[in-house]
Formats: sequence, C-alpha cells, structure tokens
Amino acid sequence: MHWPTQHSSHLKLLKWRLLSNSIFQSVNNVLGEGTRSLTSTQVSTALRPFYFLVHPDLFGQHPEAQLANNASLQTLNSHLDSLIKNQKTNSVNLHFYVKNKETEGTLSQVALKLNKTSARATLQRILSVFDLPTKYVDSLPNTPQAKQHNRRTKYNIYDPIDPFDIGYEPPIPKRKQDLYSWLVKNMGEAERRLAGSEPIRRDICRIRDSLVSELFLTKLTWQRGLGTTHLRGCLQGLTALTNHHQEINPLLKGRGIHFGNETGVSFDGNIILSTSEVRNQWLKVICKLPEQDAVIQRIPLMQKAVSNALRGIQVTHRKYQPYVLVDSYIGHLKRLVTALGDYRGRDAFPASWPDSLQELQLVVESAAGPLMLSPTGQILAPSSCPPWLLVNFITENMEEAKKIIKDYESIRGREEELHQQCCELLELDLLDKDDSVQPAMMVQCLEQLVSQAPRLTPLLSGARVWITQYFAVMLDGEICIPWDN
Repeated sequence: MHWPTQHSSHLKLLKWRLLSNSIFQSVNNVLGEGTRSLTSTQVSTALRPFYFLVHPDLFGQHPEAQLANNASLQTLNSHLDSLIKNQKTNSVNLHFYVKNKETEGTLSQVALKLNKTSARATLQRILSVFDLPTKYVDSLPNTPQAKQHNRRTKYNIYDPIDPFDIGYEPPIPKRKQDLYSWLVKNMGEAERRLAGSEPIRRDICRIRDSLVSELFLTKLTWQRGLGTTHLRGCLQGLTALTNHHQEINPLLKGRGIHFGNETGVSFDGNIILSTSEVRNQWLKVICKLPEQDAVIQRIPLMQKAVSNALRGIQVTHRKYQPYVLVDSYIGHLKRLVTALGDYRGRDAFPASWPDSLQELQLVVESAAGPLMLSPTGQILAPSSCPPWLLVNFITENMEEAKKIIKDYESIRGREEELHQQCCELLELDLLDKDDSVQPAMMVQCLEQLVSQAPRLTPLLSGARVWITQYFAVMLDGEICIPWDN
C-alpha cells in the first residue's frame, strides 16, 4: 500500500508503539508469575527512560544505528515472549546505539547481555546498563501471590501514560525532498566516502570469494546495514575460525552462510552467524550441524502434515524473510499440526471451500505473530492461532489471496526487467533494495528513475544505490533513497 509521505513519521511511531506495548505486555505477564503483578502503567513507567534513549525514530540521521536498534528491539521482544511462556531462555547479547552526551553528533554503542531468569531482574539489568535509575523498579512490591493463568491484562495502546504520548504533538509535515536536489547536494560526499572505502570492498570481495571457494559454500551473504569495516571483520573472523578448527570445514561444504542478527541454522540447512557474537558461539553452532540436520529432515514431513490438514495448501516462509531458525520453526509447525488434528476430529471445513487449496500459501510463524494477509498474498498465521479462526480467515480472504499472488508474479517480472534497465541507463555499480520495499513499491521507484535517467545519470554514474524508506549517505559511500521519490 502506498501511504502518503506526510504520514510516514506517524506510521513509524505507531509501529514502535505497538512493539513497545508488546514488550510492556510481555514483562507484565512475566512479572505476574509468582510475584505481585505489575500493571501496564508501572511497566511503561519503568522502561520509559530506556525507550527515550534507543527509539529508532531518534536516529534518522544515522541509518545504520537505526537499523541496529530496530533489530535489537525485535530480539528483545522475542526474548520476553519466551519468558511469558515460561520457556527456557538462552542468554541474549544485544547492541544498541545511543547519542553521545559529551560529543554532539556522535554515537556510542552499548552492549546488553540478558541472562536473568527473573523479569524484574531483567528490567533492572536493562536500566543499570544504560545508567538509568532503578529506584522505581526497586520500590515496586515483590510479595508472592497466586498465579492467575486465566487473567487477561488489557492494555490500551492509546493509554495516556504511553511513553510516546507524553507531551507529544504531531510534527509539522516537511516539504517532500526532491531527489535531484538531494543528489546534487550529497553525491560529492558519497563519492569521497566510496573512494575511501574501495580498498575495504576489494578486501571483502577477495575474502568472500576465497571462503566460498575453499569451503565449497553455496553462497555467503549478509544483512543490509552492515558497515564495510564491520563486515570485513566478520569475514576475517570466519576465516580465522576455519583455519584454527579445520575439523569443521567438511561440515560447511555445500551450505550457505549468512551474517545476521542471531546465530543458528535455517530450515534449509544454511548457517546464520550473529555479527555481534564471538567466534566461540559460531563454533558451537557449526559443531552441532549433524544434530540440526536430523531436525531439518523432519520439516518437510511436518509441513506436509499441515498441508494435508488444510486441503493441500502450500506451506512456505515469507518471501522477504528467507532465514528462519530450525529450532523455533519445528516447534511452530508441531503446535499447529496438533491443533488442526483436534479441529478436524470435531468440525468440518466450510462447504464453500474447493477440494484443493493448493493455490494458496500459508506461513506458520511464532505464537506472537499476526494473523494477516501479506502484501505478497501469503496467509501469515501464528502457531497459537485457534483452528476455527484460521479457517474463517482463509474463507474470508481466499479470493483476495489468489488475486494478490497472481499480481505479484507479474509485478516481480516487471521489477526484474526494470532493474536491469535502470542499472544500464544510470550506469550504477550496485542497485539493491531494503527488505521493507515490496515489489510494487520497487516498480514505481524504478519507473521514476528510468524516466529521469538523462537528468540523473551524470550524478549517479558509478554509484552504489539502495532503495529504502529514507535518504542517507552511508559511511562507506553507498547512498539510500526512498522508493517514493
């Protein structure tokens, strides 16, 4: 959907309100187990200073920091979600950027390790690491109370105590930035940085090609937003690891490696290595690959079971989320299979359903995920979704999903055609996009760039361009431009 530009800041704020409220709800539920339940207002008050320090909207001039804080907040939310369900949680290492109080315009990186089993201790840990007062959390009563499994805590996202509502007034919309004017103003600096980072990029290509060749990897990729220096360090770290522990090299043969936000194995057998973890953690995951392979072999059968329970529906993953860790995914599938089996033993599918749902695509996600129709036509379903609700949702959205999937295939073809045309006309060294940019958005953007090629080529020749939601010149000289400009 094409949202009006002047509302983009409001939408980003609402997104982070929802994420924050999810975290507040998580902590509230956890603290209710075995101790006096904290209200949503109390939790909001406790975490308010933290969010005022790391909120992604505060880092609009620092896209890499914005992406890093975004990812860390998502991981924090997942960690708290596990605590809610009283599941065993592993130690989590997060990194946040905060503004340097002493030197204006600079940032500091703060490491946050969460290894406490108590939610109250987790709150105290977060606040103390960021040098924020814990007096409020310490003052909250901590008297035992009976567990209330059936109690549901209601939280209004428009609560006046919402940390982002205090004194908040919508900003006056700014005049839309003109692409040509922005390029004239910023391409000189981008070219200077690009030239300065060229030796590092050459190093990255050399090390990547060497690793792929020597380890017989199918691919070696990394997440968007990694600085060139950091990325080169990760590649050098992997090289050192495989040199010092050559016994693991046969385990890597025929696999892909991706540098991301967490460490684990994806359900297609590729290895995900967190860029913020030490090599020892990478080594542990690689050494356990034979065990993970045994789990991976069960996934097609589990997917088939879900498919059979829903008349042959395709069970897949999000088109723009290719890396899903196998340990969590197998649990999601098992939970939904069990629920669907119980449902089919009691109820029948609607008479309006066709004999086969093979044209539809289902994505099974975590218990905290949404039940929704994605922009690519996929049905996203949390593993905790009651079967009757999922059946009703499929019934109501079946025709719309088919239409979106059909349109998506044609749009993808158009996108690929325009991408090649754009690279040639503008003489670009790189043209890529952020995961948040859907094919329809990309097509609109590329059409605009092609139509302005005679004017833009002198400015963009040899540039490395990312299509995102914002304007920015990255530290390595790559530039980001919004898709709707």
